[in-house]
Amino acid sequence: MTQTRLFPIAGVLTVVAMVSIGCAMSSPEKPVTRNDHGKARPACVRSYGGRVSIHPIPWLAPEMDAEWNDPVKLASPINTTCLEDAIEISACGQKLYFMYAEDLLSELGGAMLSFPNGTYVATRIGEPYEFSYPTFYELGLGVDLSFDGSPIFTPDGSKVYFHSNRADNLGYSQGYDDYLDMYVAPLIDGVPGVAQNLGPPVNSVHPDGEAGLHPDGLTLYFASLRPGPFGYPGGAGRGNIWRSTWNGSFWSEPEFLPNPINHPINRPLSEQKQPAFATHDGTLYMYFVSDHSGATIYRSTLSEDGELGAPQAVIRGIVGEPSLTADGRYLYFVHVLHDWVGGFGSNIWYVERK
Repeated sequence: MTQTRLFPIAGVLTVVAMVSIGCAMSSPEKPVTRNDHGKARPACVRSYGGRVSIHPIPWLAPEMDAEWNDPVKLASPINTTCLEDAIEISACGQKLYFMYAEDLLSELGGAMLSFPNGTYVATRIGEPYEFSYPTFYELGLGVDLSFDGSPIFTPDGSKVYFHSNRADNLGYSQGYDDYLDMYVAPLIDGVPGVAQNLGPPVNSVHPDGEAGLHPDGLTLYFASLRPGPFGYPGGAGRGNIWRSTWNGSFWSEPEFLPNPINHPINRPLSEQKQPAFATHDGTLYMYFVSDHSGATIYRSTLSEDGELGAPQAVIRGIVGEPSLTADGRYLYFVHVLHDWVGGFGSNIWYVERK
C-alpha cells in the first residue's frame, strides 16, 4: 500500500517526504521516454489557509549568529505557497537548485513521483535573493517514476549526485521501506544523463541521502538511518552522518562520524543530517543540521586529516538544508513555516557573512 514517509529537514514538518513505492512500482514494459528537462514550473495553487496571519510564532523565525547579517527570504518566483526544499547553490552562487512539490501531505502514488514534483533550477539575475523563473532539472531520465532531490556536483562538473525514491532503491527488493538511495548521473553540458544507484556500501537497505561532497570531490558525507555503532539508535527514525571515499574504483566502507558530530551519550535522541561545505578565512567548515535543541544549522571545522571540531550554532529557528557558495560568503537554507498547530510549509532564505 502506498504511504507517505518522512525524512524531516527540521524535525517538525517533513518537506522532503517520500512515498513508499515498494514492489508495487515495477519497471515499464515499453521503453521509457520520460524527459521533462527545461519545462517551466507550473503556477502553485496551494493555499496556507490563513495560517500565517492567524497563528504566527515570531520566535521561530530564523535567528543568526552574530557573524552573519539578518536573513533574507528569496523573492518570487522562487518561493510559493507550495513546498520548496532540498536546496543546492552553485559554487559561484549563480545557480540555485531546489526541490518543489505541490502538496506532499495529500498527494500519493505516481502523481507524487512525476512532474511537476521534483528538482528545479533558477539563475541569479540580480541580488542574492533574485532568481529567474525556475525550470525543471530532470534527474529521473531512464525511469518511469521517481522523486529526486538534493543534487550535488563534482568540482569538474562531470557528475551529479542526488538522492531519490524509485523502484531501484536497494531495500525495496528486500522488504525494507527504503525511501531514499543515493544515485549518480553523468553531466553533458550541465544536463544529467541516466543515473545509476551508488549501491553498497554507500547505500544500504535503510534510507540514505541528504549528502554533501567534500571539496576534494572524492569524499561523500551523507545522512543514513542505518544502525550506528555503540547502540546508537540509527534505523529507528534517527539519522546520523557518515562518510565514504571514492578511490577510483569503489567506495570505502562508510565511517560513522564520531563525537562531536554524532554523539550517542550527550545527544542520545538527536538527529544529524544535511552536511555541506565551504572555506573561508583559510578554514574548511562542514555545516550540518541537528535537532538536539530544535532544528538548528551548525558548523564544525574540518581538518586535512578529516577531524571535525566542536559544533557552533549558526542559525536557529526550525531551519535546515544549508548550502553555501564556495567562499562561504552566502549561506542559503530552508525555513520551515510553523504555527501553534504544526508545520505547514517551507521557504528558501539566504544570509550573508558580515
